[in-house]
Amino acid sequence: MEVVKKAKEMKKIIGVLSALSSPGIGLVLIFLGLAALVVLFVFLPFMIFSDTDSYKPQTAGQYAWMAPVQLDVDGTAYVWPVPTIDRVSSPFALRDLFGTTRMHKGIDIANGAANTELQAVYAMAAGTVTMAGAASGYGQAIMIDHGNGLVTIYGHLSTQMNVSVGDVVSKGQLIGAIGQGIVGRSTGPHLHFQVELNRVPVDPLEYVFAPGTEIPTLPRELGYQSLNIEYVLQFLEKRKSALADRSLLQMIDEAGRIKNVSPYLLIAITGQEQSFVPRNNNHASEIIRNPWNVFGCWCKGKGAQLSTGESAQIAANTIIKLSQDLPAGRDPIQWLSAKDNPRGYYAAHNGWWIGVSKYFKLLVAGSG
Repeated sequence: MEVVKKAKEMKKIIGVLSALSSPGIGLVLIFLGLAALVVLFVFLPFMIFSDTDSYKPQTAGQYAWMAPVQLDVDGTAYVWPVPTIDRVSSPFALRDLFGTTRMHKGIDIANGAANTELQAVYAMAAGTVTMAGAASGYGQAIMIDHGNGLVTIYGHLSTQMNVSVGDVVSKGQLIGAIGQGIVGRSTGPHLHFQVELNRVPVDPLEYVFAPGTEIPTLPRELGYQSLNIEYVLQFLEKRKSALADRSLLQMIDEAGRIKNVSPYLLIAITGQEQSFVPRNNNHASEIIRNPWNVFGCWCKGKGAQLSTGESAQIAANTIIKLSQDLPAGRDPIQWLSAKDNPRGYYAAHNGWWIGVSKYFKLLVAGSG
């Protein structure tokens, strides 16, 4: 009996498989599959970006801090370490030296021995001195920890230093001088200037500008335009946004004016990333201080210690940074999060720019 029962079950399975393999059923399945794909590609974008209340706030801004910016957290430029020399004698790149090819982890700043020896060296940014003295390969060096994973190293210095380990230095403070002759492993007097982010060497020229070099500007359509605060207040009130506060909007407008970045773009980003910070959010009072998630998040570390104006300036700095190298014909907002942007990207989500563009256009069009 058991054998007969199994035989009947097998017959049923074979029958089902035969039916599925028939031309008619196959065509139906193909049609259903194509219909599902049409729904996915045609309607999904509208479902995601139709309105701020129909999708969860994007946290993509957490990636923004990873893109180096040429301005410090206080909204001012980092300091070029040797203001009397604007020449980079060796870049951040692979190079042949002492018979081997190796990565040069910083830049060398020099302009001939007579114009280089004993030239004053200044701290790029505020921080704590973690090394000051003899260092293998560098001869004499100073290392400064600026917090949030950012560290600078100044090598081939004179033994006469102006700081010691443990000192807290301010931005632009005199820390030492370039050494005379050959100091450490070198071919002549120069400053080896190295920047590390989370213990990984990065190009110092992503952070500092040589004297006389101008900070890049934005495409015209993203440049500063005075914020119509009355209109934006109404716009945000309709969305029950905690950002609907005159003092906060004045901070955002001022940040945009200082950096020559449209405050409407800054507000549009808060719409995409934080749904304009709804008042009923339990953390609204904290989020409005950093609705751009600069330094990773509004909730911890440096990102939790900023005012709205400070975080707006840092977000503007990142926008300026990412707007460089904009190819002809590319949408400037899409470029901010494009994966082929050599400067990095603001957001990992491929649709980030669509939401930002929508809000930006609404805000600008309604502002009069």
